[in-house]
Amino acid sequence: MSDKKDFLEAFTSFLEKHFEGSTQEPEHTEEFTPVTKAVNEEQRKALFVALAPEVEDLHGDIYSAEEIEKACHNYNVHCGKANLFHETEIADAFPVESYINPVEFSLEDGRVVQKGSWLQLWHFEETELGEALWKSVKEGNINGISIGCLATVEELENDGTE
Repeated sequence: MSDKKDFLEAFTSFLEKHFEGSTQEPEHTEEFTPVTKAVNEEQRKALFVALAPEVEDLHGDIYSAEEIEKACHNYNVHCGKANLFHETEIADAFPVESYINPVEFSLEDGRVVQKGSWLQLWHFEETELGEALWKSVKEGNINGISIGCLATVEELENDGTE
């Protein structure tokens, strides 16, 4: 019982000293250094859907949620690089996040991003190429990314029930 009483007395003394205007002088004074955050107000980031489950891509391919998750994890572990139009690796724009979204959600413009979609958040550097790419993203000239992968393809026959 005395441990509890001693604790309460010490805690009460602490509170009175530090939070109720104690007249005792502090034992030390602190110096504060101002910190500047986010000097560049524009974050220069864009969110892209790399793949969406059961949605036909520009090449006519369709991926299951399970295959998309495997591809995302494989990319995150073994690649993590960016290239420009599948031609050359670049350091001026790159994914800072790459993940499978756990829930369906709507974007500000009303478009729906499905649960299980592979999302990548890209950052665009303040370099000459980074500036040009960022400008193209903002103007809508670059509005997506491509996974640029190799895969085994299974041709499915149309049974006429579309």
